Order: sequence, then C-alpha cells, then structure tokens
Amino acid sequence: MKRFVRLVGALTLLGVFGCAGPFTQAQFVVDESFCARDLKLDGTTIGFITPSSPNGSEDRRILSDILGETLKEMRKHVTVILPSEFLSSVNQAGIAREYNEMIKDYQTCGILDGDILATIGEALGIQYLVHVKLTSFDQFAAIRLNLLGLRAIDSQTAKIRLFLQIWQTEQGEVVWAGSGEGIITRERFRARPVSFNELARLGCRRLVEQLP
Repeated sequence: MKRFVRLVGALTLLGVFGCAGPFTQAQFVVDESFCARDLKLDGTTIGFITPSSPNGSEDRRILSDILGETLKEMRKHVTVILPSEFLSSVNQAGIAREYNEMIKDYQTCGILDGDILATIGEALGIQYLVHVKLTSFDQFAAIRLNLLGLRAIDSQTAKIRLFLQIWQTEQGEVVWAGSGEGIITRERFRARPVSFNELARLGCRRLVEQLP
C-alpha cells in the first residue's frame, strides 16, 4: 500500500511540473572599464568590426549581428550600419585589403591601425567602429529531480562572457570599453536548451543600456 501511495505521489508531482510553465532566471552584469569623458554617440554613425573566429565558429558573427540590431532598435538617434552592410561598403569602397590587414594585426596585438581606421571613417562616413568579442559560451543540462527512475525536471543553463570596444575612427582612439557576464537557467519538465541567440540578446541589451 505504501509503495502504491509513493507511486501515485510521484506521478502527481511529475504531472504538476509537466503542466507548469518554465521557471526561468536571467542575469547579465556589465563592467565598464573605460569611457571617454566627451563620448556622445547620438547623432553619429557607427559601423561594426566583424573578425572571423579562429576556431571556425560563426557565433561571433551572429553576436555582431544581434548587437547591431539591438543598437539600432534602442538608440534611435544613432545611425547604425549593420555588420553585413558595413562589409559590403568596405568592399565597394575598394579598401577590403586594408581592412583585412587591420583585422589580422588586431588579432595579433589588440590594436586597430589608426591610418586604416581614418581611411575607413572617411570613405564610409563613420565616426565609430564597434568591436564585440565572444569570450566564452557554455551550455549545461541536468536532471534536477529523479523520482522512482522517472525524469521529473530538466535544468538547462547557459553562460556567456562578452567584451566590447568602441573605436573612434578619426583619432584611432578607444573611447569605450567594457565586459559583461550573463547566465540564464530554465527549469521544467523536458525544458528546451537555452540558445546562444537568447542569451546573446540579453547581453547585448545590457551592454547598449550602459553606453553613453
């Protein structure tokens, strides 16, 4: 009889969690490490640097696209040239070789060549270039409860770390720099994984909120 009661209780608990909506926790913290005193983005034009990932992942390009769309949505007084549009403009202006050299040098020493920045700014009418870097992204999955061998609740977690720089093209200076770290945890019966795009959107919104 006790065994029957336990089984009924377990099935009831499983049914409750299975019907309930997902429990989700989300957090993203931004740490601003540098901001030029006179930095004002409103009324300016911004482009995006989109270096390829050395490990072959396309996540960095996706991240740059998400940041571009987020900046365009949240900062109505800033003219945003989206990453794909920016690359096309660089190519059409005949400065693709210089741009490629600048990206290669940056991956080596972390500096964007001032002369090439000025050339890009003048050719495309851009005052600032944004560089967003995906430092890390990890996904985890676990079974939070396991009663009588039955799968009760899935716990899906994703963590992300981002680094953002804004360069002024005319003087070749870094005018804003910061980083952020975020996490989303979702728990429910057969919870779907937390996607990269979902967490990247959260991070990009928090970063844009921090910009002057």
